[in-house]
Amino acid sequence: METIKAIYDGKNFLPIEPVPVEGNYEVTITFNKPMKTKEYLRQIILKHFGTWDDDDVKVIQEIIEERANFSRNLDDI
Repeated sequence: METIKAIYDGKNFLPIEPVPVEGNYEVTITFNKPMKTKEYLRQIILKHFGTWDDDDVKVIQEIIEERANFSRNLDDI
């Protein structure tokens, strides 16, 4: 049994790791959690802070993106 990560885009499964097998296989697909798209994060923010306007949400979104991108770029330092 082999396991790899993939992204489901609403229609297709896109592996984000090399597929370690060849040929035909029976597979089990598990949906772990929704991807944190900008709209997904916006909805979470609005659910908890429903009185904030779009500018407030934009500032928070920028902070979230900066923090997410920070750890991705550590290899470049």
